[in-house]
Amino acid sequence: MKNLKGLVLMTFISLCMLGNAQKKKVAVVTFYADKMIDLSALSASADLLAKNTSLSDDPDFNLTAPLNKLHEAFFSEYAENFDFELIAEADVLSNEKYKAFIPTYEEAGSINKNVASTVSIEGYNVIPTYRQNVKDLKAVAEDLGVDAIMFINLSFGFVKTGVGNFGYVSIQARYSMDLFTKDNKSIFRFNEVAGSSKKAVMVAGVPVMSTEKIQPMCEDAVDNLMEDLNKKVSRLAKKANKKM
Repeated sequence: MKNLKGLVLMTFISLCMLGNAQKKKVAVVTFYADKMIDLSALSASADLLAKNTSLSDDPDFNLTAPLNKLHEAFFSEYAENFDFELIAEADVLSNEKYKAFIPTYEEAGSINKNVASTVSIEGYNVIPTYRQNVKDLKAVAEDLGVDAIMFINLSFGFVKTGVGNFGYVSIQARYSMDLFTKDNKSIFRFNEVAGSSKKAVMVAGVPVMSTEKIQPMCEDAVDNLMEDLNKKVSRLAKKANKKM
């Protein structure tokens, strides 16, 4: 009987070890926010375009705090829902091939990414989710010993309420999380959006574009986004786990 119990225990331990050995490994390769706000929901005048560019270039318009908050929640809370293993950030950010990687910022059919308008978690490259980047990152993934790579980014867009050139705008925070195998195959692509409770008035079709007005709206939108993610991440993880 003792031998039988011992055999059962050893079998259980072996199965556990086998399960851990087969656990897929994933590296997060980018984690950034874009300061250039999407104007597609508005009738973008030359004046509005200029103000939007000026805002994104303003060093006082700083999205580091909401990005850091999202980053902290992802690694301390959201990541626990996935069956795959996220390798340590330090291993990714210290990898020489990763540090030397030069991303592509243009792709047919996509809006060109102006890296100067972005802010990233310290150490991360700003890497748009373009197929060319996914393909070129294979060497980095192999050097890291991972099965898949994950792209995470945060962007913002205006949402208009009202008629014509009058009314209000709110800010919509947009979270994107994409997972690809190291061989350029999409595993899952997830997007979540949430609007700010705070609003800005429009004058002649142009919203107030000061840092003092827009930054709190962006921060508010990210807070609302995280409330939504907290409710959905478990369901999302189940879908992702099935595909892995």
